[in-house]
Amino acid sequence: MSAAEHVHFTVRGRVARVTLDRPPLHILDLATLASFDAALDRVDATPEAVVTIFDATGDKAFSSGVDIAAHTPDKVEEMLARFHAVIRRVRALDCVTIAAVQGVALGGGFELALACDMIVAEEGANFGVPEIWLGCFPPVAAAVLPRLMAPQKAAELLLSGEPITAREAASYGLVNLVAKPGGLDAALDRYVTLFTEKSGAALRIAKRAIRIGEEEPFGPALSTIERLYLDELMRTEDSKEGIRAYLEKREPKWKDR
Repeated sequence: MSAAEHVHFTVRGRVARVTLDRPPLHILDLATLASFDAALDRVDATPEAVVTIFDATGDKAFSSGVDIAAHTPDKVEEMLARFHAVIRRVRALDCVTIAAVQGVALGGGFELALACDMIVAEEGANFGVPEIWLGCFPPVAAAVLPRLMAPQKAAELLLSGEPITAREAASYGLVNLVAKPGGLDAALDRYVTLFTEKSGAALRIAKRAIRIGEEEPFGPALSTIERLYLDELMRTEDSKEGIRAYLEKREPKWKDR
């Protein structure tokens, strides 16, 4: 199987899917990262998809992370640049992004899931950043985890390298929904309707507002979001349609613009 065949892109209605297919552990080597980046190009070129699901074939792993062989001194700079470019692209996607996790999500695999807006995990999934066992640390997780959970618990995860279960991850606010064993696909089908029934234009702009709220202090963030609301959201056809539909007591007909 070539590297290009290790990452699949599909679209069904308003939902796109990027699937890792490098069993059993879906390790992210440099070639697979390049293929993943190409799949993100296709996501960007599919504006009708308001949700993109990131998943993997099989039930053993979402991904066990970046290839350890790419951490050697002669390769590590390129590896970090490629991997972090993918992480930045996932975070910057306009659509709603959901990581669908079964099995293990370790190291870069966990970081890839954290780059998504939400995580849906099957019971029995495990998350962790074991890099400290190699005398390393995970840069993306170090940047993200203290923002998402209690800093003391983030420090424990990062400095111990010990994994946590899907239920534990949910209790820390890292996982949105835990599906019963064997029920990940059914849970995802229900979960994505929370977003596919909404205006694509409103989702895109609201997601930008959330990122602003994450990255700026409250006062400047509110001012920036206010302008985003007035100058962009209120000029969309969907904002007008949504208000009209409510007043007319009917279902809205979204145009996603």
